[in-house]
Amino acid sequence: MSASSYYPGFDYPANQIFKFLAALDYFTIMLKNGQIVHYTATDVNAFRQWLTDNNIPDMRTEDGWVVNQNS
Repeated sequence: MSASSYYPGFDYPANQIFKFLAALDYFTIMLKNGQIVHYTATDVNAFRQWLTDNNIPDMRTEDGWVVNQNS
């Protein structure tokens, strides 16, 4: 079974999303066209699962996403 292209209440299909960053219920999403959009999820786990099911990378899991000031 494949993941749904759209998440209810979110205006963009999964194939337009490049990657995301989440803080509690607030998601910062980079689209493939370079646009940044924000989304407040009412069901954080379901929205994150939808992103994961559509193979959208979480920026927090990328090497070097945090800059260490002591480096």
